[in-house]
Amino acid sequence: MELPQIGKNCQLEGCNSLDFLPVACPLCYQTFCGDHRLPSNHKCSKWSQVTKDLLQCDDCQQLIQAPNDVKLGLEQALEQHKKSKCQLYLYPPSSTIKKVDRQCTVKGCQGIDPRIGPVHCNGCNQDFCLGHRHPASHSCQSLDMDEQRKMERRLAAQEKVAKTFAPQPAKKRKVIKSVPVKSKHGGMVELMKIKSQAKGSPSVPAASRIYVYVQGPKESKVDSQSVYFDKKNSVGKALDLIADLCKVNNKNNTLSSSDPERLELYKCPDMTVLDKSDSLEKALKNLDTVLLERQGAVSMEEVDDQEQAYQ
Repeated sequence: MELPQIGKNCQLEGCNSLDFLPVACPLCYQTFCGDHRLPSNHKCSKWSQVTKDLLQCDDCQQLIQAPNDVKLGLEQALEQHKKSKCQLYLYPPSSTIKKVDRQCTVKGCQGIDPRIGPVHCNGCNQDFCLGHRHPASHSCQSLDMDEQRKMERRLAAQEKVAKTFAPQPAKKRKVIKSVPVKSKHGGMVELMKIKSQAKGSPSVPAASRIYVYVQGPKESKVDSQSVYFDKKNSVGKALDLIADLCKVNNKNNTLSSSDPERLELYKCPDMTVLDKSDSLEKALKNLDTVLLERQGAVSMEEVDDQEQAYQ
């Protein structure tokens, strides 16, 4: 839940991050986040006017000013400041600043700002400096608890989905069957039968005809048919004729060889892809069965199922 009334946005151009414990610069009086609270970090316009009178402590990162009532140089003031555990000679001076006895819980860190005090983390109930106030900066145990809660919610959601949506039964794949040769005597009876029923161009000489069974693709409503072609023709030409016969949209001339919409001619039952440049008499023989189908519609599983159907 957002709490817009808490904290302020850093006034440094390009930052604008929301900080729940913003710091006001004692020189330009603008408000900044913990990372840009020092004049040198936000390019303070007043910094150049006071740099000769101030030093920055490399332990606590605070500004140090030598006292006026004691003859003490700036370097000596810095040394005394460090000996006092970063409590003396802070700039700007303020009699209202309370001494901070608590230290940052992160081992070895002395970075708690004495004017701001420690930041209390509700996740682990510990105190930290500005630099370690975020849970991720001090490896807060609340992060592990958050991950555990997320995991529990995820598992509960998965369980609810599993109960709500029962697994659907697997759909049976349509097995494309070729027409087997029924003759027991060299196929002569079957060949005579197909010759009496086969469709083809009358211009093809009887001696040049090859008779095959043709099955159309799934998208076609044309049933298995017996047809004949000129055996001197190529497989590619036969594919075009079969596509017209099955009333299938044929765009092979515009499709790449790997396009799933590309039509191929398969020899059944082993589903061998016929080479379009081969002649029909080289690729097929009488009473063979061929299937016209798109590449993307014939998967290896379908091929295995079909081979099983013929065993």
